[in-house]
Parts: sequence; structure tokens; C-alpha cells
Amino acid sequence: MTESEKYIAELNSSFFFKEFTYSSTKFKFDEKGQELELADNVVWLDNLLLISQIKERNDSGNSNIENWFKNKVLRKAVKQIKDTISYFEIYKEISIPNEKGHILNVSEARKLEPIKLIIYAPNHQFPETLRFQKFYKSKEIGNVHLFHIEDYLWICKYLITPFEIKEYLDFRELLFLNNEKELNNLPEQYVLGHYLETLDTSMLNPKYVGNLKNLVHDKDEFDISFIIDNFKEKIRIEPDSLDYYAIIRELAKLTRTDLREFKKRYLLAIEKSKTQEFTLPYRITSLNSQCGFVFIPLEYERSEYWQNVIINFTEANKYDQKINKCIGMIVYQHPTEKYFDVNWYYSESEWEHNEEFEKLLRANYPFRTVKIEKTYRYYIDENKNV
Repeated sequence: MTESEKYIAELNSSFFFKEFTYSSTKFKFDEKGQELELADNVVWLDNLLLISQIKERNDSGNSNIENWFKNKVLRKAVKQIKDTISYFEIYKEISIPNEKGHILNVSEARKLEPIKLIIYAPNHQFPETLRFQKFYKSKEIGNVHLFHIEDYLWICKYLITPFEIKEYLDFRELLFLNNEKELNNLPEQYVLGHYLETLDTSMLNPKYVGNLKNLVHDKDEFDISFIIDNFKEKIRIEPDSLDYYAIIRELAKLTRTDLREFKKRYLLAIEKSKTQEFTLPYRITSLNSQCGFVFIPLEYERSEYWQNVIINFTEANKYDQKINKCIGMIVYQHPTEKYFDVNWYYSESEWEHNEEFEKLLRANYPFRTVKIEKTYRYYIDENKNV
């Protein structure tokens, strides 16, 4: 594995979560144990299949840079992506370990339309005419995104959720299809600035490139990596179960606006649990993923009943909001020793009318009123650098 491959593996593991990222891509395809290899990095997250091939220029720099780009990036890397797609179609069993070390059959993603990326590190002064090329157009597999490794880093710096990166890549391709000639004369920073402003791809506007420096990038408000890192230990499942993937998957679908509200209520529940007083749960529902979340502060004296409490509140919220998926979080703190425990519960089932639930909610409604709030994709402050 080259340094660039290691770097992208670590970056994608952080960005898409280790549970859904694969960089050890060799697999046995017959009883003799013969092996084939997928592209350098695969991300499979629900309805997102991302296939990335990484190319690093590791010679002395004496060879012609245009020839390297043509041979290694536009030919060899494209072929490796083509091979990967064909393997998904041919083999029903492609079992490889994700970055958590769990071996899963990624061939189950074969029905998805993959997003195809080539990320290259020229390791040399690189002509803008090559760097500005956004896609390789293949008759067999469609458009393949081309990214200088520094530009891919830019994207991961500003777009902090898997939902955003998928939306950006879809937007990038549509912008290219509508403005191919003009777009190949502009840097990646323009595409990112355009995306931050609007999803309208009908025309280009040079002023959008300024959005990067004016973006209010309040990452601390929606960074939940500290929650993800210790997640499995705090979910109500069997020790060896991978059921917690369902919760991680739902968190990965959230927009930065959703994450901001998620984190706010998560921390508020922890703070309220210190009071050792009954507090109504906090909750949100993501309009993007149609998944509900309920955050329950619990008095320590009732902590032995936490399992019943989290199940009851989660199921009640799912019914009240008329949604099919809901995630519950419960927290209680020791009044003198100051430690706290956080546990999680996931429920998914088709919503249907239940007269018993109706009566219970009418008799003793256990929630705060839910408000629909208008939110913005990104905050652009034109006076930020004045």
C-alpha cells in the first residue's frame, strides 16, 4: 500500500466511518484460494457505493508528467475500476474486512449504481490543464470523477458528512454535464463554492469561488466523532452482534444541520441528568432520512429500569411522529461520584395505527411539542473577511 493509499484509507475511515470503509480489498474467488483484488478503497453505506482508485507518482520525476497521467490515471486506474465493477457482477461472494476488522460480503451492493473516483498524487509540479479535468468519460462504466489528492482533501475539509459528499459528487457530475467546456477551465474550489451557494447547475458564476473563504464552518457544533468512537460498548445488543451498524448508518445519513441539533440535545440530556430530577425527553426527526431521535435524561435512583424506559420512550416517539425508524439515547449520572452512563436503542418497523398507543398518548403525553424549523444548508458570511 502506497502512502497515498494509506492516507485515503484513513481519511475515508474517518469521513465515512470505519464500519463502512474497506481498504484491504483482496478476496478469494474459488475453492483453490486464488485471489482477485478490488479497487484500492471501497465505501459501502446503505445506498452509497463509492469505488476509489488511488495513483501515486513515485518515480524520480524525470518521466513525462502528461504520459504518466495518461497511462497511470486515465488508462490503468480506469481499468481497475472497470474490473471492480465486473467483479461485483460476476461474484456473489466478495468477503473482505472493513476498517473495524469485520468481514462482510460487499458483493451485496452490486445493485447500487457506484460513484467512481480516481484520486491521484503527481508528486511533482502539475499542469493546470490536467488538474482541471473533472472526469474521464467511459463508454462502458460512465463518468469517472478525477481528483488531485489535494482537491480531495479540500472536499473532506469542508464537507463533513457522508450525505454531503454523496450530494456533492452527484452535483459535481451534473454541473459537468451541463457546463463541460467551461468547468474544465476552473479549479475544484469553484465547484465546491458553487455547491455551497446553490444546487442549480444551469449556469456558472465566478463569484461563487469566494464562498470558501466566507463559509462559517462551525465544525465543533456538529462534530460527533467522540460519540461514534465508543459507540458499540454503549448499545443494547449482544456482544458479538453488528446490529449497532443500523444506528451508525442512520447517523451517517444526517446533514450538518441535523447533526448540530443532534449534538445539542445529546449534550443537553447529559447536563440535565445531573439534576436528578424528572425531565421530559428531547427529540428531533431528520426530514432527510425520516429517522427520529429521542434523548432521555434519567434520575440515577431509577437507573435500574433504564432498559424499559428507553424502549418505551423510543417506541412512543416513533408512533407519535408516524415514522418507521427511531433511535433512543438514555443517560443517568451518579449523584456523588459524578460518572455517567449512556445507552442506545434502535427500533425499525412499519408504522401502523395502534389504538392502545393512541389512548396512552392522549392520557399522558410524555414529550415536548415538536416544532418545524427552517434551516439553511450552509452559512455564507460575506462580511467575514472584511
